[in-house]
Amino acid sequence: MKSPKLTIALAIVALGAAAACTNGGGLGSIGSGGGGTPSPLPSGGIGVAIPTGKIGVENDPVWGTISGYTQEQTSQIMAFPPGATVTITNLSSTTPHTLNVIAVGATPPPNWPTNPSLSFSPSGNGVLGADYASGSLNPGSSVKVKLSSPGIYLLGCAYHYIEFNMRDVIQVVAGATPGPTASPGPGGYAVAQRSARPAQTRSEPHLIDQRGHRFTLSSLRGEPLIVTFVSAHCTDACPLINAQFAAAAQRIEHERLAARLLTITLDPEHDSPQTMRGLARRFDADRRHWLVAGGSRSDVHAVMRAFGVISIEGKHGSDDHHTTFIYAIDPNGDLAQTLLASSTTQDEILDGLHTGRWRTHA
Repeated sequence: MKSPKLTIALAIVALGAAAACTNGGGLGSIGSGGGGTPSPLPSGGIGVAIPTGKIGVENDPVWGTISGYTQEQTSQIMAFPPGATVTITNLSSTTPHTLNVIAVGATPPPNWPTNPSLSFSPSGNGVLGADYASGSLNPGSSVKVKLSSPGIYLLGCAYHYIEFNMRDVIQVVAGATPGPTASPGPGGYAVAQRSARPAQTRSEPHLIDQRGHRFTLSSLRGEPLIVTFVSAHCTDACPLINAQFAAAAQRIEHERLAARLLTITLDPEHDSPQTMRGLARRFDADRRHWLVAGGSRSDVHAVMRAFGVISIEGKHGSDDHHTTFIYAIDPNGDLAQTLLASSTTQDEILDGLHTGRWRTHA
């Protein structure tokens, strides 16, 4: 299926738009909210995805708003018996996700934290507990987790808990026998409301490159575009990404490839267009092949939302946490592939351009 175009004026509306209704459900026999017993995925697991039409949003009066995790595509309050081993599968074809335990033993209604610290790396040794994190699940990938200890587990996605409210509940309790279907929860199901402002009134965000030129993503159509987001003051993954982009840009120029790289700040509060210009000078970035861009806070944040990029400022001197991905956009403006930036090399970028797999998106 063709992915949505990253024409930002449209993408923002699409990602913030209404989610389809779903049939939720919980383990009604223990008074937890929801009726009946949930049904697992056919493989015996949990599916995760951004809460758009695939999974949807349930506004339950007991558990609050939950979305992004499912058994089958009809159950969002999930329950399993102790000792079960389930498979967590990323249902997306383009976007990474995680399953992180935020809290254990919470009674309804849960107190969902505003800005939890969620790990992008796996922890918990494959057993559901207070410190469990699945680690980054690339599109279509899976990981198994054993549900040894009874309890109520609040869940969140490290990438999308804040932006898309990807959060849910797993109940591990004796007698939770999965059935063929899940019955609706007591609150019914709500469709998230679209923005009151129609799409055509939204102007596409502008970015500012290292030469001070304003541009939009749609203005870069016509050739493959490889996009990443960095912080100019990051000393961890970002310098490695910059180095790989610098090497890839040189090869694009040397081989005269019809393609362009784009680095965008994910910290417009601290990285002004002038700061990004300095970053471009440091890596000798020629704007003909590699754009290094900043912009206003509102415009940069709008672009980040369209890509699903998350950046969380560290507390008390701790390191910031942010998305580290590379996005390959085909000449039509469609997202062709998402790559893990920390393990992607210039060779992989050039291979994607040489093979032509980023010229069209199937």
